[in-house]
Amino acid sequence: MLSCFGILPSTMKAVNSLKSASWNAIESSGGWLGRAIVSGDKMSITPQQKRRDATAQRLRAALARLLAREGSAKLSVAALAREAGVGRNAIYVKHRDVIAELLQTASHQIDFAAIPKAAPDPNWHAVAAELREQVRRLATENARLLKRAQDAELAIERIERRAAKLDAELRALRSPVHLHGTTPIARNA
Repeated sequence: MLSCFGILPSTMKAVNSLKSASWNAIESSGGWLGRAIVSGDKMSITPQQKRRDATAQRLRAALARLLAREGSAKLSVAALAREAGVGRNAIYVKHRDVIAELLQTASHQIDFAAIPKAAPDPNWHAVAAELREQVRRLATENARLLKRAQDAELAIERIERRAAKLDAELRALRSPVHLHGTTPIARNA
């Protein structure tokens, strides 16, 4: 059953719980209310705090949009940064709590698109095929990462061999040169 916005109610519940957890995290970790400087009867906030809080709100809203649109399968810091319009470095440096939320959400979310919508007796063959496809995609991604790591190791070995060869050539060039027709002088020790 879809809501009026085309989003599964269970997805909306997950997004709403994420929003409330995010707000609680902002408040408990010293959001603008926790960091406000009380002077007399008014609270003053520095421009840096306002920008940081605005960025945190944009990141959390972007995380909710990503969850609603793509589910947890495509969650990454890069995707979150693109969606929020901020640099990845800003997330890693100033908003580590958002990374924790991202990891928690990715580990606890269910891919609702893979679940048959309203079938009381699901076609288990189709579900098994979908699960096999998801495992194949994950294995392909892991294989790509493994290939990149192996390629990097091979490149390092080639570089080390080349460096050793250049070092040997350099030592040979630094050794004394004997002119033609002269004999080296033997030193008595």
